[in-house]
Amino acid sequence: MRRKIGESHLALLVAVSAGLGVQAPLASAQQEAALEEVIVTAQRREQTLRDVPISITAFTSASIESNMIKNVEDYFAKAPNLSISDGATRSGNVSTSSHGLAIRGISNVGGDSLSYGFYIDDFNTTRATVNPQLVDMSRIEILRGPQGTFFGRNASAGVISLTTNKPNENLEGNVSVQYGSFNTWETVGTVNLPVSDKLMFRASGKIAGSDGYADNYHPIGGDNGYDHKFGRIAARILPTDNWTIDLTATFNDEEQDDLGLIATGVYVPGAIGGFLCSVAAPQCPHDTEFGIYPENTDLYSHNNPLVVKDEYQMYTANIVWQGDNLRFTSVTGYINTDFHRDGELDMGSLDIVNEDFEDIEKTAFSQEFRLQSTHDGPFNWIIGGIWAKDTHDEIESINFGADQTTLDTFGVFPHFIIELSTVDRTIKSKALFAEGTWQATDKLTLTAGARWSQDKIELSQTKIDFESLLPPQSSSDTWEDIAPRVTASYAFSDTANVYATVAKGWKSGGINLELTTPDDAVNKFDEEVLWNYEIGIKSNFLNNRVRANLALFRIDWEDVQVNASRLILEDGELRSVQGVSNGAKATSQGFEFELQALPTPQLALGFNAGYLDADWDEFENAVTGYGELDLSGQQLPKAPKWSVSADAQYNFPLNTGWEGFVRAEFSYKDDYLYDVNGTAGALLGYEFPFLIPSHSVWNFRAGIQNDKYRLVAYVQNAFDDNYYTSTFDFGFSNGASVVPSYRSYGIRGTAYFGK
Repeated sequence: MRRKIGESHLALLVAVSAGLGVQAPLASAQQEAALEEVIVTAQRREQTLRDVPISITAFTSASIESNMIKNVEDYFAKAPNLSISDGATRSGNVSTSSHGLAIRGISNVGGDSLSYGFYIDDFNTTRATVNPQLVDMSRIEILRGPQGTFFGRNASAGVISLTTNKPNENLEGNVSVQYGSFNTWETVGTVNLPVSDKLMFRASGKIAGSDGYADNYHPIGGDNGYDHKFGRIAARILPTDNWTIDLTATFNDEEQDDLGLIATGVYVPGAIGGFLCSVAAPQCPHDTEFGIYPENTDLYSHNNPLVVKDEYQMYTANIVWQGDNLRFTSVTGYINTDFHRDGELDMGSLDIVNEDFEDIEKTAFSQEFRLQSTHDGPFNWIIGGIWAKDTHDEIESINFGADQTTLDTFGVFPHFIIELSTVDRTIKSKALFAEGTWQATDKLTLTAGARWSQDKIELSQTKIDFESLLPPQSSSDTWEDIAPRVTASYAFSDTANVYATVAKGWKSGGINLELTTPDDAVNKFDEEVLWNYEIGIKSNFLNNRVRANLALFRIDWEDVQVNASRLILEDGELRSVQGVSNGAKATSQGFEFELQALPTPQLALGFNAGYLDADWDEFENAVTGYGELDLSGQQLPKAPKWSVSADAQYNFPLNTGWEGFVRAEFSYKDDYLYDVNGTAGALLGYEFPFLIPSHSVWNFRAGIQNDKYRLVAYVQNAFDDNYYTSTFDFGFSNGASVVPSYRSYGIRGTAYFGK
């Protein structure tokens, strides 16, 4: 029976809302109590959070520091109606199961493109990473609902927009050192160097490492530790009073040993793990001497090492010309990503399946131009265009190991090729967009905009499947669309706005090249469309000591792209069935509420809550590991009904120039289904581990600080709540596996100069 939020949870929410808060910035005891004015650029111009007719959660540099936000998991946990499935590596590139994000229940259920966009300084980095290192950040903005007018592709569910700190005229910097559980450490530093009033540089970097939370009990030893290296160099050039040129080079190198997955002993029948276990493994699950999850949360036995490497280089040039009434903006970006994985693949002590290598190189280039008015008149406008090219080149080799039972079952020899494949994909995109805003009266503002988009996809594949060479395939096609957005905003006063908006989200179609038999023809799947209807209110009151935002929405999602994969033994031959269908329809509706308060200069309080009712309206003949099922009426994956977060910080004076602080943070996610296979399993009564359990997490911090130094001790998941947020359905002899939660604690010190 699926758990619902009940009376105990409601009581907890009331208590938390009365005594805790979210991301409210700290005010000094010497200042009048007032919340910091948050400036965002969701509509390609600087506006206060209250004036933007979009449901937004924004984190300033101060709240990023106070919340100790380092990864996408951290800020997704602190915002309503956002869900994340933890990846087995930080990059999220280890498999299609990794770092599954959902905004308002809309996630990347299938297809070639993601349903959400990641932008750094207006450049789309989604093809490279969905979890960039958050070093020297000025702001994080999470925009819910379609953002196609300004952000285009990958923006149908919403956008995560990151803004870095730019070089300035001050000689300043900082360095932080942190050490914690599992021999986890990191050093982060930033320096800002002005050469003149026309030329400034800023450099930031990070090195980090850990032994990892899990231990390998196989004789080869090892753990799931990691090593990370990151660096960014930025230059700001001011040739005249009108021109601003920002140039940035970013380098990231992440390496992880093993994945730290803990086996559950549960199988999806039609998945490769369930299939191999049913016909080949002598015992399933095999490695049971130290137990399986949830009794065991940190031990595994892998007979081969596993190494995952992920690195990228990114270069951007943002050029702005500001005239008296016009602004011209050019955004140029290029990114190159190299991903490598090899070693253990069956996730057990039996030598069943190994990966010789998986190498993926991805590139993304885009050029965007924008021209917009900046005068104080009643009508303002923006027009622009973008051209982009993304490439994806992949080669992968998977083979049987040396386990004799497996080899005898299939009548094959050691290192028999299961799959040797190459995939080359190119996506060329073009778009034109325009939006106009009319101040119809002193209180009423009307906005209308649209974006024309065109995606051309070229795809080719070669494949050896179980030692059989399949015919090479290639195909191309083009999809295009016009996505409008219409908004009305009404200001009741200087501190309260209401708005209503209708916006379309679009994701282009794609090409299926996977073969079910050698004679099958290339087939394609259609584009995916959704419509978002939203009303909301944003307000500040009590002399800007309280901020409250509420949004209600409904999303109609049609032609949903859904990945499907099965392994079938037919007439003595093993073959795979993979592809994307898009006949499903879904609806998501609910609300987001955000409250921040500063009752005294020392105490920051607030509360966030989101509610989702997100279901498949029509999903007959869904291909799952349990066979074809009718999933109509079932809950969408990664769509918890309730998401709640809160935190509180209290500052108190110590002596001259120093103050202490204590902080508590809370987050809650209702239970949810992980993917389509999980939905099918739960429907048939097999919930564990595909029904992600509800969980509550408490974090605590305490520290001291002044203008030059900050020292904080912390504990994450203080009550050691045992939960997980993702399920990996490979695992072979040990079944599906999870990324378990764990408690960690440590200390972090920061020194500032020039501050």
